Parts: sequence; structure tokens; C-alpha cells
Amino acid sequence: MRARQLEYEALLVKRSDMEQTMRLHLHMMEELQWKKDEELMQMMAEQQRKKDEEHRKMMEEQQRTLVEQQERRMQLMAEQMREQLVEQIRQLQSRSTPKRKFG
Repeated sequence: MRARQLEYEALLVKRSDMEQTMRLHLHMMEELQWKKDEELMQMMAEQQRKKDEEHRKMMEEQQRTLVEQQERRMQLMAEQMREQLVEQIRQLQSRSTPKRKFG
């Protein structure tokens, strides 16, 4: 009877050891998963940062392009206005210049 009691106690200790081992294993797996999740979050954050940076650069380039286009339009309009003014001055000068009569 004493042998069975000792055998039973040994089984309880073995079971307790196995449960402890399983808890440790579960804890290690949870830590590993947490680390993987953390790495994934960091990777996703880095990807988002790169995406945001690319978008910012694209928006800056679009803004620069729009400004350049507007500057070219303004220069063209100024040139056209100068040409119109020169033409109007010529017309006014030709009207006000006394015509010489030859004879």
C-alpha cells in the first residue's frame, strides 16, 4: 500500500512538473508572439512612414509644377500685354504723326 502511495505521489509530482513546463512553454510562446507582433507593428509603421514621405514629396512636386506653370502663364500674359501696348502705341503714333504733302 505504501508503494502505491509513493507511486501516486510521484505521479502527482510528475504531473505538477509537466503543468509547470507547459505554463513555461505557453509563457515563452506568448512572449515570442508578442515580439513578432511588435516587429510587425514596427514594420507596418515604417512602411506607413515611407508611404507618407513619398506622398509628401509627390505633393511638393505637384505644388512646384503648379507654381512653375503659373509663373510661365504670367510671363506669357505680360509679354502679350507688352506686345499689345507696343501695337497700340504704334497705332496712336501713326494717327498723330502729321502727314507730309509732297508737291
